[in-house]
Amino acid sequence: MAKWKTFQHRGVLFPPAYEPRGTRVGIRGKKTVLSPLQEEMAYQWAKKKDTPYAQDPVFRDNFVRDFAAQLGVDLSYADLDFSEMNRRVDREKAEREAATPEQRKALAAGRKEAREKLKLEYGTAQLDGKPVELGNYMVEPPGIFIGRGAHPLRGKWKPRVGEGDVTLNLGRGARVPPGRWAGVVCEPDSVWAAKWTDKLTGNTKYVWLADTAELKQDMDRAKYDKAARLSGGIEGVVEAMVADMAGGDAKKARIATACYLIYRTSMRVGDEKDADEADTVGATTLRREHVKVTEDSVVFDFLGKDSVRWQETVKAAGRDEQFRLNMKKLASPRGPEKRGSKREIFDGISSRHVNAYYSGIMPGLSAKVFRTYLASREVSGYLREHDRIRGCSAHAKLYHAKMANLKAAVMCNHKRTVPKTFARSLEKKKESLRSARSAARKAKLEAREARGRAPEAVGAAAAAVESARGALKEARAAARGKPKKASKAKRLEAQLKARRARLAKLKEQARRKAERLQARSEKSEARAEKLRLDVDFADRTRDYNVGTSLRNYIDPRVFKSWMDEVDGQWPKLYTASLARKFGWVQDVKEDWKTVSGWY
Repeated sequence: MAKWKTFQHRGVLFPPAYEPRGTRVGIRGKKTVLSPLQEEMAYQWAKKKDTPYAQDPVFRDNFVRDFAAQLGVDLSYADLDFSEMNRRVDREKAEREAATPEQRKALAAGRKEAREKLKLEYGTAQLDGKPVELGNYMVEPPGIFIGRGAHPLRGKWKPRVGEGDVTLNLGRGARVPPGRWAGVVCEPDSVWAAKWTDKLTGNTKYVWLADTAELKQDMDRAKYDKAARLSGGIEGVVEAMVADMAGGDAKKARIATACYLIYRTSMRVGDEKDADEADTVGATTLRREHVKVTEDSVVFDFLGKDSVRWQETVKAAGRDEQFRLNMKKLASPRGPEKRGSKREIFDGISSRHVNAYYSGIMPGLSAKVFRTYLASREVSGYLREHDRIRGCSAHAKLYHAKMANLKAAVMCNHKRTVPKTFARSLEKKKESLRSARSAARKAKLEAREARGRAPEAVGAAAAAVESARGALKEARAAARGKPKKASKAKRLEAQLKARRARLAKLKEQARRKAERLQARSEKSEARAEKLRLDVDFADRTRDYNVGTSLRNYIDPRVFKSWMDEVDGQWPKLYTASLARKFGWVQDVKEDWKTVSGWY
């Protein structure tokens, strides 16, 4: 990655301090005035009172321990009475709900104006003399830690971060923003502007350059280039893993087995997880109870990232047989367990070993590159089966692109907890679909009728023209050799002309009406088709989060070149922010057959 030469920014924005209101909490029957920090903690708890978190014993007990520590006493949840704070929260909610649409609009406009002003001041930096956006310029506010999945720290208090906790990354000679910072460094090969250590999890938090920054986009492109290179050498990589699994070096065989597991399942490494994740497992941290080896397969069942259950069966055939044999040996009991043993199958093997092994076969190869390659391959395979749909509707093309995305999400096991509102939301979509289908049928019938028979006015006008034509013919016959009767023929000529003009006008009106009704029919059918596809896709993605793979693992050039091939609209697949993140793809003109060959 290229290094920057100059980097100037305003530091980070800290959330406003909590404004105490003197709201009290009952402690063992006595109403107690709290310090600002204690009141802030109690206020945040009251805001969670109507959520599932407040009913979670671990969440509640963790909070009570931290709250009691701030009070300086030992307490249980039964000792606390948050009723006064709860009433305050309910009152604030009622006030928000009672606001008129005009008041809400004014508040929203005020917040937007304030955000834009802060973004201009803190959200923009100068990188090598050019303006560049920062992705997240505000430090996270203090609050109750939620975490992901069944995190053991959920419910604990996440303390406030101050200037003394934050290290800035600035160019040499850059003006240091006012403040007593933890440090100021110059790391020109990094794309972060500030960092600090989360006081609860110990995780390092960063303020990064925005995804639209050229440096970030160059890194993004390089990631997908690595995955494409892996595609070209995948056979050699797999053969090397199989050979090492069967080799005489025991440790190398274990590492190769873990690497082959990642290749076959797209499983995460295991020890490469964020500090705000629960104590879940991955490839290198699997324990014996997570694996069952049969005569013809290897069965996995464990809690992965975000405490999502991962169930997968690898059927042993061909090269997979060596993998099954190794897993059988590694997962079998090996004598009495040592006290405190984690029973890990790949005990002593970490992401460092995995990535060193991969890069030894192919420079730059890592477990993350494998996941990117596998997700992109899944998408490419689906789209190759649906690349002859140029004549289909735009909605159908987008649907197939989304379905390819879903295939990648399923492979990566990007499951989610089904939202509580899902059933209601899906039923609303179905009701809209029923209405749209009814409207489409009605519009189609009206269009057919408009094409099939002319309106009565047109028929009457046509009859009038014929009548005038006959009368004129008779008048002309009568006027032959009789000049005095010629004037009547002239009047009838004028009448015929007028009636023909009226007929032409009525026919044009009827044609336009028929076209209007046909256009309405086609629009209604298109809307019904879109809703039908939306309902189908929503139902299929009930248990899956397709956004993770779309943002992080699927090479966007695969979608772009396929959309170009089928004459689709590439940006429609992405949200506005993702379209900006993949802005570098917009000018890619790779042929679909070439790009699909990468994966």
